[in-house]
Amino acid sequence: MIGVWLFSFSSSVFAATTQVDALIEKLVEKGILNRQESIKLKAEIADDEKIVREEGLKQSLPSWVRETKFKGDLRLRYQNKHEKAANDYSKDTNIGRVRMRLGLESKVNDKLNVGIGIATGSGDPRSTNISFGGYNTKKTVVLDYAFAKYSPVPWLNLVGGKMLLNDALWEPTDLIWDTDITPEGAVIQFNKSLGPKATVFMNTGALIVDTDTSSDNDAPMAYLIQPGVTYKFNDDLSLKGAVSLQSFDNVKSHVSSTYSGASNSGNTTAGTSSYIYDYSMFNPALEISIKNPLRAFGLNVGSLKLLGEYVDNLAVSKKSSGFSTGFKLGHEKINKWGDWQFKYIYAMLGKDAVLDVLPDSDRYGGKTAMRSHEAELTFGLGKNTFLGFDIYRSERIGTAKAPETLAQVDWNMKF
Repeated sequence: MIGVWLFSFSSSVFAATTQVDALIEKLVEKGILNRQESIKLKAEIADDEKIVREEGLKQSLPSWVRETKFKGDLRLRYQNKHEKAANDYSKDTNIGRVRMRLGLESKVNDKLNVGIGIATGSGDPRSTNISFGGYNTKKTVVLDYAFAKYSPVPWLNLVGGKMLLNDALWEPTDLIWDTDITPEGAVIQFNKSLGPKATVFMNTGALIVDTDTSSDNDAPMAYLIQPGVTYKFNDDLSLKGAVSLQSFDNVKSHVSSTYSGASNSGNTTAGTSSYIYDYSMFNPALEISIKNPLRAFGLNVGSLKLLGEYVDNLAVSKKSSGFSTGFKLGHEKINKWGDWQFKYIYAMLGKDAVLDVLPDSDRYGGKTAMRSHEAELTFGLGKNTFLGFDIYRSERIGTAKAPETLAQVDWNMKF
């Protein structure tokens, strides 16, 4: 039906354009217009017709189609990992990877939005990468997220489904949560302005960690609450801070995920061993933003962000804490050639500070009981495309260090 309409609409526009061209030619023949004026007039009419045509096409489509936005990105990666064991045995791994993500968000009505996304991946909750190889086997695409967001009033959102991480929690670093994780459950978001300088917010909800089965009807669940505030001191200085409690219940004695880092107490083999603790994570987080921080030195650098997080598992008395600290410096966004950002993060996690299926999978394989330095440079190549250079230097704590260096070179494209 839409195709028939488009054909009819295009035919009518073509007919009208032909009639206008014939009329202009008559005016030229009668000496009312010269040739140069006729060319200019035709160009102006063509521009006007294009605007009318595009607006007419837009208005003819169903409202949900007009309100649907598509987005996507493609990332090509080269990765080198150098591992060194306690006996000085070393190993180098070189791989090529690709990540593809496609998403849409549609406005069902004035108060209800839905989002759906697919991505490359194997099912690993902490990665949407697919490695090249396997004799050119076809690569898999999985459901990355699918959620509904209902906003009955401007300061309240109700989110349900498999959601984006920033719909569940605000995190300035990936100390606890890998940014590829898309939590599953229901969350309530409050966000209320207290004036031109201050805004308060709160995230709270319940997340499904594993599914009830006939042999296990007390499966793990996570409950979270995170109150926070943003405060703008002036045009150049602002602060955002929050304190969260993230309680993972019924994890104790439950078999770990096959995608866990197998580094928590009791979890020595992912997917086979059982945890011996629950995880109730107390997590303060802070971000301080400074615009044009090097202005006094005559340098135009977009912004500086100072980042920090702390975590303590209240369910455990030893090896239960961790922290991250660092900064981001450079342009606020990478929009064109020459835009750049630099990030440095130092992170440490005790053995039972967080559940070992959550932390950044690039930082020592997503394990706990580790310390790590990360340095990342992002450089713009043009509109919607940029290069990334990311290096992690990590080691185990509490036992033999077994250091690891991970280097990644990424070419990112957004559309």
